[in-house]
Amino acid sequence: MKKKLREDYKEFKIERGVFDTQTLKILYDFLNKGVLKEVTSILKEGKESGVFLGKDGNEKNVAIKIYRTEASDFKSMWKYMIGDKRFSRLKKDKRFVINQWCLREFKNLKIAYDAGVSCPKPICAKGNVLLMEFIGENQPAPRLIDIKAKREHYDLILNDLRKLTKAGLVHGDLSAYNILLWHQPIIIDFSHGITVDSELAPEMLKRDIENINSYFSKLKIPIKDSDKIYEELKLLINKR
Repeated sequence: MKKKLREDYKEFKIERGVFDTQTLKILYDFLNKGVLKEVTSILKEGKESGVFLGKDGNEKNVAIKIYRTEASDFKSMWKYMIGDKRFSRLKKDKRFVINQWCLREFKNLKIAYDAGVSCPKPICAKGNVLLMEFIGENQPAPRLIDIKAKREHYDLILNDLRKLTKAGLVHGDLSAYNILLWHQPIIIDFSHGITVDSELAPEMLKRDIENINSYFSKLKIPIKDSDKIYEELKLLINKR
């Protein structure tokens, strides 16, 4: 099993800092525990992370998100996390901050999933590696930005925003780039998510609303007033 992984990771551009020694140890730990059976292919390469397709012990597809320990902008991560009361005591150590950033996305995903938000089911997280449900079949589900969305999608996204707000969380980076369409809109990329009691929350919530409204407005789909949506969500926060 380890040989399989070692043969594969060379294809995943180890020179770019995705599969360093510590990351490989984490993946081997997942393999030994049966959480992961193999890493099969790369799905997405980003500046700060790579997303890979894997299989769990039941041969079911899983998504593996690995934050790059060398390329990630840990100073920006630190700035966002210091405003989150859950992670306010941070050491200014690059790997530590990146690992906490990964843990933060796992915790945010769990809050969202438990609240009934349409998002990937989180499986586990360790260090800079996050395992979660794969959205799609043989290929990843398309992003909202890459398709022609409908009014019903807009309504479903607003409903998920309500659920997320009730759960005490703001996505913080919501846009048509971070929503997949698989039978219904599926919200992804929760690493910027922050609790509603944070000083940054109002600004980030307004930005999420405006990003969604801007996308659907360009498609000539009738939208609700951004300020009215914000006030509605603010009422949900105040009722908590």
